[in-house]
Amino acid sequence: MSKKTIMAVGAHTGDAQLTCGMLLCRHALQGDDVIIVDLTAGERGTPPGMTPEQFRPLNVEASGRFAERIGGKSVVLDTPDGELEANRENALALCDIMREYHVDTVLYHWKNSIHRDHVAAHTITEDAIFYASLGTFPRPLPPAPVKSFMCAENWEDAEGFMPYYYYDVTEAFPLWKEAVRELWLAEHASFKYLRYYEAMAVARGALIGKDYGTCFAVPPFVGAPKIVTA
Repeated sequence: MSKKTIMAVGAHTGDAQLTCGMLLCRHALQGDDVIIVDLTAGERGTPPGMTPEQFRPLNVEASGRFAERIGGKSVVLDTPDGELEANRENALALCDIMREYHVDTVLYHWKNSIHRDHVAAHTITEDAIFYASLGTFPRPLPPAPVKSFMCAENWEDAEGFMPYYYYDVTEAFPLWKEAVRELWLAEHASFKYLRYYEAMAVARGALIGKDYGTCFAVPPFVGAPKIVTA
């Protein structure tokens, strides 16, 4: 099996790690390269008594530690949390990262969300995939061989989300659970992120006869769901 390069794109630090992290861990354990891009650092979701300016570097460091634990790379862009816009500048910045790492699979936000940054992240990523994979589009680096792209299951992006791919992540789950605890929001935010995504992994796993599972949608949804165990 040839080595792959998997990129997960999140609107904020924590989005990709929580929603795509189990599949990223599975790929990392298989020897694939893993890249996590946070379009913002999510610094406005601050702990009590801390300013966004104080929280941002802590989130950037936590994202780096998560990636290090699973053997991947972390990239956090400079756009302020809450100010992410679906524009050409942001799409080209992401495009260049896809080309730099020669990405062939992209995981990202579903198109509908209660969070404006998530909606912007979806559009930015789809535009970046187009620019990154188009051989005739002039950029400093050669095109990326993007062949696959899927949208993660996120509690904030639930409207219209319909699973298409189901993955067995049983072997990867312990690594993910250890790594995701590097993120403050996993266990300390008012919403119980770690508990929620752990429960979803149990539920999705039950549907495919495994201990833990994760699922992704494809835009647009077509055909019957596919179970990927190998």
